[in-house]
Amino acid sequence: MKDIKFIFLCLMVLLLILTGCSNSNSQTKYPEYLETVNSESGYAELSYDGVTYRPFGVFGGGEKLTVTFSEFIGNQIGIRKLETPPPIKIYEIRGYNSKEWIVEYDDILMGGNMIFKAVEVTDIPPELEKYKQYDF
Repeated sequence: MKDIKFIFLCLMVLLLILTGCSNSNSQTKYPEYLETVNSESGYAELSYDGVTYRPFGVFGGGEKLTVTFSEFIGNQIGIRKLETPPPIKIYEIRGYNSKEWIVEYDDILMGGNMIFKAVEVTDIPPELEKYKQYDF
């Protein structure tokens, strides 16, 4: 009986060692949205997979919110790298096509989260109209 307990104890210690040695830096790799500056407006644009996004407005920039940011966003779909880490996370907006609407989440800055609209989008949903701050 002591041998079984000893073997069980050794297996448990080995399991703990193996889980502690696993690569904790293995993070999901998200595609990078490239930033360019529009020469006409001077504002940053993002592009990914043939779609160009321009600033539309800010979520959480002072307007009275009817939903929380976690209710507003969907899944993380990309990043925008900065000169200094960490990168800014890019999310889909819940209920909208990410080829048309995306939102950046910057967990360092507290000024709100920038909503971007694809250049081709002309119909603005009423639910997003209230966040509009830019005319592109």
